[in-house]
Amino acid sequence: MKIEEVNDFQALKDCWDDLLKMNLLGDNVFLTWEWLSTWWKHFSYGRKLLLLKVEDGGKVVAIAPLMLSRYKLPLFGKIKKVEFLGVRHSDYNNFIILKNEVECLRLILDYLMNVVTDWDWIELKEVPETSENAGYLEKLFSDIPSKLRLDRRVCNICPYILLPNSHAILTAKLSKHMRQNINKYLRRAKANHTVEFKKYDEAGFSVDEAMQVFMKLHEARWAMEGKDGAFRDATFREFHMEIAKIFASKGWLGLYFLMMDDKPVSAQYNFEYGRKIYYYLGGFDPSYAEYSVGNLTINFVLERGIRNGFLEYDMLRGDERYKKLWTGNYRRNFEFRLVSKNLHSRFYSWLMWSNTINNLAGKLKLSLKIAS
Repeated sequence: MKIEEVNDFQALKDCWDDLLKMNLLGDNVFLTWEWLSTWWKHFSYGRKLLLLKVEDGGKVVAIAPLMLSRYKLPLFGKIKKVEFLGVRHSDYNNFIILKNEVECLRLILDYLMNVVTDWDWIELKEVPETSENAGYLEKLFSDIPSKLRLDRRVCNICPYILLPNSHAILTAKLSKHMRQNINKYLRRAKANHTVEFKKYDEAGFSVDEAMQVFMKLHEARWAMEGKDGAFRDATFREFHMEIAKIFASKGWLGLYFLMMDDKPVSAQYNFEYGRKIYYYLGGFDPSYAEYSVGNLTINFVLERGIRNGFLEYDMLRGDERYKKLWTGNYRRNFEFRLVSKNLHSRFYSWLMWSNTINNLAGKLKLSLKIAS
């Protein structure tokens, strides 16, 4: 087996997604070539691509979608991290490995230590725990080089709903109070409005038009709390405008609207990939909050998902209260940090994982920023 650095995404386009479908560590929409290559196009500033491939007998058997990022933290200077592509915006990160996963990871780490070298630590965040591969994380990191220290922690939980054969079975599993509320709000909405639930194209929108409407609803929802929505960041906005078009062409865009009197009042921006629905972001018009339009939209998405043969509704990172109303099931995302045993790297690693320092940073509104 041999490892090689790849200069651009295009060189791996033809094999990437086929390899992903056979990945021992799991397949998800955030590991697709389409998502990561588009992410790199928009978020590569201040970073160096470290896209590695492992070959065995001339065939690619592993891909490491990594990058070298330089950050600065006011008062504490600069740090350099090897991390997964898509960090912050991808809910799940991982390697793509077809076989011999421990050996492949060892080759990747040896390359980073002996060829790249210019980093303080390797930070692998949002690595999902899956029931299909229970225990693989321990196996994967069982043979790290002696020059590195491994730290591990749970960094997020990801609630999900397994979709049964019928919507009636699903709602029967909800609490009595939740079922009553859904029925009450739906009756109230239908008594005062014409209520419809439509996918973006069924509502007569192009992808561009639908995304513009969705983003306005998303911003309106957060304005209720005096906060900015995610799309105030221009780069984030441009990235999702492009990814929505790409995903639409692949049949992966699940952008839905709850309509009242032909007006979009709630939206859910989903990805539909591999018989799973990924709920990425939502939004609604606050003037219709009395109908609990966010929960009605989730209910409609679940009903349609069951009808269309999807097996799971993944609510992604975070333990927000509304998710707990729908499900008690969740998976854990892990963070693995591989730190060089020199004093400088260990100090910075402690600094970034220290609760005291994190609390101080929050109070002073300090955060890591990409260094030029």
